[in-house]
Amino acid sequence: MNQQTNNLQGIQRYYQRTKQGEFGNTYYIEPRETCPLYVLNSDDRFVVITFDKDDNYIVVDNKRYYLNKYNSIKATDKISQRVAVVDIDELQKGKPYDFNPNFSHRYTSSFKSFDELKKLAMSQYELNGIPYIKQVAVYNEETATCSYVYEPSFANATDPVTAA
Repeated sequence: MNQQTNNLQGIQRYYQRTKQGEFGNTYYIEPRETCPLYVLNSDDRFVVITFDKDDNYIVVDNKRYYLNKYNSIKATDKISQRVAVVDIDELQKGKPYDFNPNFSHRYTSSFKSFDELKKLAMSQYELNGIPYIKQVAVYNEETATCSYVYEPSFANATDPVTAA
């Protein structure tokens, strides 16, 4: 690893946001070039998840684990169902807080256990290696609005979310 990545902590050592285009809102959240091979070959460590914009956490075993710069890299906060790449090992190190289902939102992500989360990571890995996502900003000239399309590395070209 070079000097620049030695100073990084958590998921930042292995993943980066690679901006495309002039506005910076189309980008990849992908492994760094300096990501060690043993990390790239971890089939149950990284997972792409969705979560509610109002949560900023995911629920595992009825406990809230907050997503932060050490355990996740998140896509845009301009939409209600957000997307992130999560380092499960780093997430497990975080402090868990009790979860009250009464505060559940529409897109609250909930898993029975870390084993279930790791199985999801393994299924994503099996389709195309270590998972990553591409966020594409789509402008509507008539309404002057921007929407986002996500292209996960483990999707099929025929999935509606990724079809052009």
